Amino acid sequence: MELAHLAIAEKAVAAGERHILQQEQRIAELDRDGHDTGHALATLATFRQVQAEHVAHRDLLLKILQQDAARPELPVGPIFRPGHYDSGGA
Repeated sequence: MELAHLAIAEKAVAAGERHILQQEQRIAELDRDGHDTGHALATLATFRQVQAEHVAHRDLLLKILQQDAARPELPVGPIFRPGHYDSGGA
């Protein structure tokens, strides 16, 4: 299960890198053509913040996997994902 989450996290990091690069290119084009870049810069700032969260999540998953590998006698449980709660049948 952790490896599946890691694969998803890696894809999110890669997609985030592409989005940031594309937004930087858009900003350069807007600026070159004399257009206002305020909204595009704000969007880029959001992309960078989300990317930092994706990287932190991926790094946490890697840390958990490394700890599990170092201590194979421990049972492996599901990874807690903020915002994804089991209501317990309620």
